[in-house]
Amino acid sequence: EWTASDVDANDKLVYDVYFGTDSSPTSKVSEKKETKTLDVAILPSKEYYWKVVVKDNKGGETIGQIWKFKTN
Repeated sequence: EWTASDVDANDKLVYDVYFGTDSSPTSKVSEKKETKTLDVAILPSKEYYWKVVVKDNKGGETIGQIWKFKTN
């Protein structure tokens, strides 16, 4: 789950989600997603990385930081 906002509260935001085991995730697993959550399949004993690119309906775009987590 993630959060995002736009200085223009009337802008519609969509999200591209990148996810994988590479520390700089380049695999886009979701495009133009309108909700702020995403379910993905994961394996045990792996470290995963993800980032969200936020886009508004006027062409604005912000690339979020890379996050990581490790499975047991």
